[in-house]
Amino acid sequence: MAEIRKILIPVDFSPPSTHAADYGVDLAQKLGADVDFVHAYQLPIYALPDGGVMVGPDFVNRLTESAQRSLDQLVARYEGRGLKIGTHLVDGAPHLEVRRLSGEIGADMIVMGTHGRSGVRHFLLGSVAERVVRISEIPVITVRLSD
Repeated sequence: MAEIRKILIPVDFSPPSTHAADYGVDLAQKLGADVDFVHAYQLPIYALPDGGVMVGPDFVNRLTESAQRSLDQLVARYEGRGLKIGTHLVDGAPHLEVRRLSGEIGADMIVMGTHGRSGVRHFLLGSVAERVVRISEIPVITVRLSD
């Protein structure tokens, strides 16, 4: 089995994501691995009959500043554990950005939360975790928040 030296943990700041972050950090401590958190977001584009409208730069700045603050707060939860922790804030389709970044940083494993949606909600909303599992070239552990 390959040595796990770096774990990538995608986060969306939801309870399942935070639970998976805890799991991934605990696993990293046991394995002596580094941790990288990533938050990937897509800027909304509104389709109108005459074309699309993108959000303005003020909205983008507020969104990225808020996401960076949330990443910083998440990292602060794990201070004092002796881990090397990196953060990444990226714009793009989350499943594609997670795959791209995992290769870019040399991650050996991905640990991510799943919302556990099923039925129509799963069909309409899809599952980032499921998409990552399908396209990842490295092992993916999905962690579901127990009810």
